[in-house]
Amino acid sequence: MDKGAAVSMANKALVFLCVVSLSFIMGLTFCDVFMRYWFARPITGSAEMISFAIAIVVFSSFPLVTATEQHITVSILHGRLGAKGAWVQRLVVLLISLLCCATIGRQLLLSGHMLLQDKQYTMVLHLPQGYLSYFMGTLSCVAALAVLFLLVLHLGLCANPGAGRSAT
Repeated sequence: MDKGAAVSMANKALVFLCVVSLSFIMGLTFCDVFMRYWFARPITGSAEMISFAIAIVVFSSFPLVTATEQHITVSILHGRLGAKGAWVQRLVVLLISLLCCATIGRQLLLSGHMLLQDKQYTMVLHLPQGYLSYFMGTLSCVAALAVLFLLVLHLGLCANPGAGRSAT
C-alpha cells in the first residue's frame, strides 16, 4: 500500500467516525427527548454519551479540517502584504498552528494518563475518561503532523503532491 492510499483510508476512517458519531448524537437526542416528554423516562446517561460523542466528532474532524486548511479564518491582512509578506504571514501562522496542535496533543495525552492512573470515571455510566483524552490527544498530534506537512510544503522542502493534477 502506498502513502497516498494509506492517507486516503485514514481520511475515510475519520469521516466515517464523524458520520457515525453525529448520527448517534442525533438518534440518541431524538430518543431521549421522545422518552422524556411522552413517558417521563429520559435515557439514563444520555448527556454523558452525547458529550463523549461530541468529543469524538470534534477531534475526528480536527486532522481533516487542518490538513485541508478549512479552518475559519479572518483575512484582515489579505492583499495588503505583498507576495513576500503573505509568505512570511503564512509561515508564522503555520508555525503557531504547529505549536498549538502539538501542545494540545501533549496536554491531552498527559491528561489521559493522569485520568487513567487516578481511575477517573463519569458519574452515571462510569465510563473511563482517560481513553477519550488519549483519543483526543492522538488526533491532535495527527493534526500537528498535518500542519508539519503543510509547513514542509510551504518551505518548498518537498514537491507539492497536488501540483501536477489537473482541475478536471
